[in-house]
Amino acid sequence: MNRVFFRTLADILDAGGSADLLTILAGEREGRALTAQKALVTADGLVPYDEGLRGLWEKLAAALPGGDRPLSAEVLGVRLLAERLSARRQLIICGGGHIAKPLAEIGSLLDFDVTVIDDREEFANRERFPRAGQVLCMPFAQAMESVPYTDGSYFVIITRGHADDRLCLERILPRRFAYCGMIGSRKKVAVVMEQMEREGYTREQLARVHSPIGLRIGAETPAEIAVCIAAEIIQVGSGLSAGSVSREGLERLARGEPMMLATIIEKRGSAPRGSGSKLLADGKGALYGTIGGGAAEARVVASAPEVLASGAPRVVLCDMTNSDARQAGMVCGGTVEVLLDPIL
Repeated sequence: MNRVFFRTLADILDAGGSADLLTILAGEREGRALTAQKALVTADGLVPYDEGLRGLWEKLAAALPGGDRPLSAEVLGVRLLAERLSARRQLIICGGGHIAKPLAEIGSLLDFDVTVIDDREEFANRERFPRAGQVLCMPFAQAMESVPYTDGSYFVIITRGHADDRLCLERILPRRFAYCGMIGSRKKVAVVMEQMEREGYTREQLARVHSPIGLRIGAETPAEIAVCIAAEIIQVGSGLSAGSVSREGLERLARGEPMMLATIIEKRGSAPRGSGSKLLADGKGALYGTIGGGAAEARVVASAPEVLASGAPRVVLCDMTNSDARQAGMVCGGTVEVLLDPIL
């Protein structure tokens, strides 16, 4: 196993960065099968899993189309999957009022690490936000210095007053983030933006702020507004971080422990998870991540000992539209093509 490859990825994610993971799904060179060969494209350059294939990877990476990830494409005679991997997404809600409560619940359901900030004890406590990973009851200026600013940071500014809204925005704009939304009417937001531009913030920085916040769906109640904010976050994030990998499972790979990596290559129909979803299995019962649960995942997990013993990658098709799926009570279904890769 190339521990350096996985340690490099782990270090990038720990630092809040992101990298493109390229995986060959089918292809060969000079009689050598290349299925499951990998490379990382990082801010510092190309990191191949097999250094002997660097020349090939340089050509593949140069020829790969840009655009959203994940992307499956035929490139120079090989079938290639390109994914963007980032640290687990963080939802930082600035303000613990009526919108924050349902938004924190939705954020948790969407698999965000949720942080809620407010300087009032009655609005920033564990009883009010039981599913938040972190609740910070402290002045906003102090709290904003203790939250992560990464490629996976999503900020929602919904404090009780414009002064705190602006304070939070001033802390966010010069740093790294995936999304920043601020509540307020168009008129009041325009005034704030004009003031900040006069004070030296660039138009490019201010243009990154989504305000008024959320998709326009006619939301009125706090729960409805929370839904429209979450919908906008999903829309913005859909092209930024398509893939994810369990941090705990990745750490085991970086230590050199054998694991089977299952990755959804393609889904058709209404399967619960899409391309790039990942599951790591050690063949002894430990699982990290998911490819959607149910019968498809059970089949993949059951294959782990055999795949690890054989040392050979394979592609399997899991069909959730057959009679077994109907008997399991699924009202809809689809198929997922899954790459099973023994990392030894």
